[in-house]
Amino acid sequence: MLRYERQGIAAADAAFAVTYALDGSKGDVLRGKSPKLAMTTQTGAGTIRYTTDGSQPTARSRAYAAPIAVKPGQTITAAAFAKDGHALARPRAFDATQPALLRATGTADMVACPKGALGLRVPLVSGQSGDAPAYNVNIFDTCTQAPKMPLDVAQAFTVTVARLPRHYGLAHDYKALREHFAVTQYGELVMRTGGCDGTIAATFPLPDPDTAPNRFAFKGSFAKQPGDTDVCLQFTSPLSDPFYTVDTLQLEDAK
Repeated sequence: MLRYERQGIAAADAAFAVTYALDGSKGDVLRGKSPKLAMTTQTGAGTIRYTTDGSQPTARSRAYAAPIAVKPGQTITAAAFAKDGHALARPRAFDATQPALLRATGTADMVACPKGALGLRVPLVSGQSGDAPAYNVNIFDTCTQAPKMPLDVAQAFTVTVARLPRHYGLAHDYKALREHFAVTQYGELVMRTGGCDGTIAATFPLPDPDTAPNRFAFKGSFAKQPGDTDVCLQFTSPLSDPFYTVDTLQLEDAK
Protein backbone atom coordinates (compact mmCIF):
# COMPACT_ATOMS: atom_id res chain seq x y z
CA MET A 1 0.00 0.00 0.00
CA LEU A 2 2.88 2.37 0.70
CA ARG A 3 4.32 1.56 -2.70
CA TYR A 4 0.98 2.32 -4.36
CA GLU A 5 0.82 5.61 -2.45
CA ARG A 6 4.30 6.65 -3.59
CA GLN A 7 3.33 5.86 -7.19
CA GLY A 8 0.15 7.94 -6.95
CA ILE A 9 -2.13 4.92 -7.37
CA ALA A 10 -5.43 5.31 -5.53
CA ALA A 11 -5.66 1.65 -4.52
CA ALA A 12 -8.65 0.51 -2.48
CA ASP A 13 -7.77 0.18 1.20
CA ALA A 14 -10.99 -1.51 2.35
CA ALA A 15 -9.22 -4.71 3.45
CA PHE A 16 -7.35 -2.73 6.12
CA ALA A 17 -10.08 -0.19 6.93
CA VAL A 18 -12.14 -0.21 10.12
CA THR A 19 -15.78 -1.28 9.81
CA TYR A 20 -18.41 -0.74 12.49
CA ALA A 21 -21.22 -2.94 13.83
CA LEU A 22 -23.75 -1.44 16.24
CA ASP A 23 -25.34 -3.81 18.76
CA GLY A 24 -28.73 -2.15 18.47
CA SER A 25 -30.28 0.48 16.25
CA LYS A 26 -29.51 4.10 15.52
CA GLY A 27 -32.73 4.92 17.33
CA ASP A 28 -31.34 3.26 20.45
CA VAL A 29 -28.50 5.79 20.43
CA LEU A 30 -30.96 8.68 20.18
CA ARG A 31 -33.01 7.22 23.04
CA GLY A 32 -29.92 7.26 25.25
CA LYS A 33 -29.60 3.48 25.55
CA SER A 34 -25.85 3.62 24.73
CA PRO A 35 -25.65 0.49 22.51
CA LYS A 36 -22.19 -1.00 22.00
CA LEU A 37 -20.17 -0.37 18.83
CA ALA A 38 -17.76 -3.06 17.62
CA MET A 39 -14.80 -2.32 15.33
CA THR A 40 -13.07 -4.79 13.01
CA THR A 41 -10.98 -4.94 9.84
CA GLN A 42 -11.13 -7.60 7.12
CA THR A 43 -7.50 -8.64 7.51
CA GLY A 44 -7.08 -8.17 11.26
CA ALA A 45 -3.74 -6.48 10.55
CA GLY A 46 -2.45 -3.81 12.91
CA THR A 47 -3.93 -2.27 16.04
CA ILE A 48 -7.19 -0.34 15.82
CA ARG A 49 -6.97 3.07 17.50
CA TYR A 50 -9.84 5.52 17.82
CA THR A 51 -11.11 8.89 19.02
CA THR A 52 -14.61 9.91 20.11
CA ASP A 53 -14.47 13.66 19.45
CA GLY A 54 -14.22 13.60 15.67
CA SER A 55 -10.47 14.18 15.60
CA GLN A 56 -8.21 12.02 13.47
CA PRO A 57 -6.70 9.00 15.25
CA THR A 58 -2.94 8.64 15.55
CA ALA A 59 -0.58 5.89 16.63
CA ARG A 60 -0.91 7.29 20.16
CA SER A 61 -4.72 7.29 20.27
CA ARG A 62 -6.65 4.90 22.49
CA ALA A 63 -6.32 1.26 21.40
CA TYR A 64 -9.54 -0.64 20.72
CA ALA A 65 -9.97 -3.68 22.98
CA ALA A 66 -13.73 -4.29 23.24
CA PRO A 67 -16.99 -2.76 21.93
CA ILE A 68 -17.59 0.75 23.27
CA ALA A 69 -20.82 2.50 24.29
CA VAL A 70 -22.08 5.09 21.82
CA LYS A 71 -23.60 8.35 23.03
CA PRO A 72 -25.65 10.84 20.96
CA GLY A 73 -23.54 13.57 19.37
CA GLN A 74 -20.30 11.60 19.20
CA THR A 75 -18.26 11.04 16.06
CA ILE A 76 -16.08 7.97 16.51
CA THR A 77 -13.13 7.84 14.12
CA ALA A 78 -10.78 4.86 13.85
CA ALA A 79 -7.92 3.41 11.84
CA ALA A 80 -5.63 0.39 12.11
CA PHE A 81 -1.94 1.16 12.67
CA ALA A 82 1.13 -0.96 11.95
CA LYS A 83 3.86 -1.48 14.55
CA ASP A 84 5.95 1.31 13.00
CA GLY A 85 3.08 3.74 13.58
CA HIS A 86 1.80 4.31 10.05
CA ALA A 87 -1.93 3.99 9.31
CA LEU A 88 -2.84 0.97 7.19
CA ALA A 89 -5.88 2.74 5.69
CA ARG A 90 -7.51 6.12 5.84
CA PRO A 91 -9.66 6.63 8.97
CA ARG A 92 -13.33 5.71 8.86
CA ALA A 93 -15.94 7.42 11.04
CA PHE A 94 -19.14 6.38 12.79
CA ASP A 95 -21.28 9.51 13.00
CA ALA A 96 -23.61 9.51 16.02
CA THR A 97 -24.86 13.07 15.58
CA GLN A 98 -28.64 13.38 15.33
CA PRO A 99 -28.83 14.13 11.57
CA ALA A 100 -26.66 11.09 10.78
CA LEU A 101 -28.66 8.79 13.06
CA LEU A 102 -31.86 9.90 11.31
CA ARG A 103 -30.48 9.18 7.83
CA ALA A 104 -30.44 6.17 5.49
CA THR A 105 -28.58 6.27 2.16
CA GLY A 106 -28.83 4.25 -1.01
CA THR A 107 -25.06 4.12 -1.19
CA ALA A 108 -24.66 2.14 2.05
CA ASP A 109 -27.71 1.73 4.33
CA MET A 110 -30.61 0.48 2.20
CA VAL A 111 -31.52 -3.22 2.15
CA ALA A 112 -33.34 -5.32 -0.41
CA CYS A 113 -37.10 -5.67 -0.47
CA PRO A 114 -38.51 -9.19 0.07
CA LYS A 115 -37.84 -11.62 -2.78
CA GLY A 116 -35.00 -9.41 -4.04
CA ALA A 117 -31.30 -8.74 -3.65
CA LEU A 118 -29.14 -5.65 -4.11
CA GLY A 119 -26.77 -7.36 -6.50
CA LEU A 120 -25.28 -4.44 -8.43
CA ARG A 121 -23.54 -1.19 -7.56
CA VAL A 122 -24.53 1.38 -10.19
CA PRO A 123 -23.05 4.87 -10.76
CA LEU A 124 -25.16 7.99 -10.94
CA VAL A 125 -24.13 8.76 -14.54
CA SER A 126 -22.79 6.75 -17.46
CA GLY A 127 -19.02 6.72 -17.87
CA GLN A 128 -18.50 7.99 -14.34
CA SER A 129 -14.77 8.33 -13.73
CA GLY A 130 -14.51 10.54 -10.64
CA ASP A 131 -15.37 10.03 -7.00
CA ALA A 132 -19.15 10.29 -7.23
CA PRO A 133 -22.17 8.39 -5.85
CA ALA A 134 -22.79 4.73 -6.64
CA TYR A 135 -25.88 2.89 -5.41
CA ASN A 136 -26.66 -0.68 -4.36
CA VAL A 137 -29.63 -1.71 -6.51
CA ASN A 138 -31.77 -4.58 -7.72
CA ILE A 139 -32.20 -4.09 -11.47
CA PHE A 140 -35.20 -6.44 -11.49
CA ASP A 141 -37.25 -4.50 -8.94
CA THR A 142 -36.99 -0.77 -8.21
CA CYS A 143 -37.63 -1.25 -4.51
CA THR A 144 -35.47 -0.77 -1.42
CA GLN A 145 -36.03 -0.53 2.32
CA ALA A 146 -34.62 1.79 4.96
CA PRO A 147 -34.41 -0.52 7.99
CA LYS A 148 -35.23 0.42 11.58
CA MET A 149 -35.97 4.10 11.11
CA PRO A 150 -36.78 5.75 14.50
CA LEU A 151 -40.23 7.12 13.69
CA ASP A 152 -40.89 7.66 17.38
CA VAL A 153 -38.11 10.27 17.41
CA ALA A 154 -38.79 12.17 14.16
CA GLN A 155 -41.56 11.92 11.56
CA ALA A 156 -40.93 14.68 9.00
CA PHE A 157 -38.74 13.56 6.10
CA THR A 158 -36.98 14.53 2.90
CA VAL A 159 -36.38 11.71 0.42
CA THR A 160 -33.90 12.39 -2.39
CA VAL A 161 -34.36 10.30 -5.52
CA ALA A 162 -31.65 9.37 -8.04
CA ARG A 163 -32.37 8.50 -11.68
CA LEU A 164 -29.74 6.07 -12.94
CA PRO A 165 -28.74 4.87 -16.40
CA ARG A 166 -30.42 1.63 -17.46
CA HIS A 167 -27.95 -0.23 -19.69
CA TYR A 168 -28.95 -3.84 -19.26
CA GLY A 169 -29.55 -6.50 -21.89
CA LEU A 170 -31.50 -8.99 -19.79
CA ALA A 171 -32.27 -11.51 -22.55
CA HIS A 172 -34.25 -14.43 -21.03
CA ASP A 173 -33.89 -12.84 -17.56
CA TYR A 174 -36.53 -10.26 -18.48
CA LYS A 175 -39.04 -12.70 -16.93
CA ALA A 176 -37.60 -11.84 -13.51
CA LEU A 177 -38.60 -8.16 -13.78
CA ARG A 178 -41.25 -7.13 -11.24
CA GLU A 179 -43.72 -4.65 -12.67
CA HIS A 180 -45.80 -2.37 -10.45
CA PHE A 181 -49.03 -0.60 -11.33
CA ALA A 182 -48.59 3.11 -12.03
CA VAL A 183 -51.37 5.66 -11.61
CA THR A 184 -49.68 8.68 -13.23
CA GLN A 185 -47.86 9.00 -16.56
CA TYR A 186 -44.29 8.56 -15.28
CA GLY A 187 -45.05 6.44 -12.23
CA GLU A 188 -44.79 7.20 -8.54
CA LEU A 189 -42.66 6.75 -5.47
CA VAL A 190 -44.78 4.82 -2.97
CA MET A 191 -43.58 4.82 0.63
CA ARG A 192 -44.83 2.34 3.24
CA THR A 193 -44.14 1.98 6.93
CA GLY A 194 -43.90 -1.45 8.50
CA GLY A 195 -42.13 -2.97 5.50
CA CYS A 196 -43.30 -3.54 1.93
CA ASP A 197 -46.60 -5.08 3.07
CA GLY A 198 -47.19 -2.24 5.49
CA THR A 199 -49.30 0.91 5.43
CA ILE A 200 -48.96 3.38 2.56
CA ALA A 201 -47.60 6.54 4.18
CA ALA A 202 -46.97 8.76 1.14
CA THR A 203 -47.16 8.72 -2.67
CA PHE A 204 -45.31 11.14 -4.96
CA PRO A 205 -45.80 11.36 -8.75
CA LEU A 206 -42.46 11.19 -10.58
CA PRO A 207 -41.55 14.05 -12.95
CA ASP A 208 -40.94 13.89 -16.70
CA PRO A 209 -37.48 12.25 -17.00
CA ASP A 210 -36.72 14.29 -20.13
CA THR A 211 -36.84 17.57 -18.21
CA ALA A 212 -36.15 16.69 -14.55
CA PRO A 213 -32.61 16.59 -13.07
CA ASN A 214 -31.12 13.19 -12.24
CA ARG A 215 -31.54 13.91 -8.51
CA PHE A 216 -34.58 15.56 -6.94
CA ALA A 217 -36.39 15.52 -3.59
CA PHE A 218 -39.82 15.09 -2.02
CA LYS A 219 -40.92 16.16 1.46
CA GLY A 220 -43.58 14.73 3.74
CA SER A 221 -44.24 13.16 7.11
CA PHE A 222 -44.95 9.76 8.64
CA ALA A 223 -47.40 8.91 11.37
CA LYS A 224 -45.63 8.54 14.72
CA GLN A 225 -44.66 4.93 15.43
CA PRO A 226 -43.92 3.26 18.79
CA GLY A 227 -40.28 2.59 17.86
CA ASP A 228 -38.03 1.55 14.98
CA THR A 229 -39.88 0.88 11.73
CA ASP A 230 -38.80 -0.37 8.30
CA VAL A 231 -39.66 2.11 5.54
CA CYS A 232 -40.26 0.59 2.09
CA LEU A 233 -39.64 2.79 -0.96
CA GLN A 234 -41.13 1.44 -4.19
CA PHE A 235 -40.97 3.07 -7.63
CA THR A 236 -43.75 2.27 -10.10
CA SER A 237 -42.04 3.80 -13.15
CA PRO A 238 -42.06 1.80 -16.42
CA LEU A 239 -39.49 -1.00 -16.54
CA SER A 240 -38.16 0.12 -19.92
CA ASP A 241 -36.68 3.46 -18.82
CA PRO A 242 -35.69 5.25 -16.64
CA PHE A 243 -34.39 3.47 -13.52
CA TYR A 244 -34.87 5.07 -10.08
CA THR A 245 -33.43 4.46 -6.65
CA VAL A 246 -33.26 6.29 -3.32
CA ASP A 247 -30.27 8.54 -2.76
CA THR A 248 -31.13 9.55 0.82
CA LEU A 249 -33.99 9.28 3.29
CA GLN A 250 -33.48 11.97 5.93
CA LEU A 251 -35.80 12.16 8.93
CA GLU A 252 -36.24 15.56 10.50
CA ASP A 253 -37.95 17.13 13.49
CA ALA A 254 -41.44 18.30 12.59
CA LYS A 255 -41.50 22.01 11.87
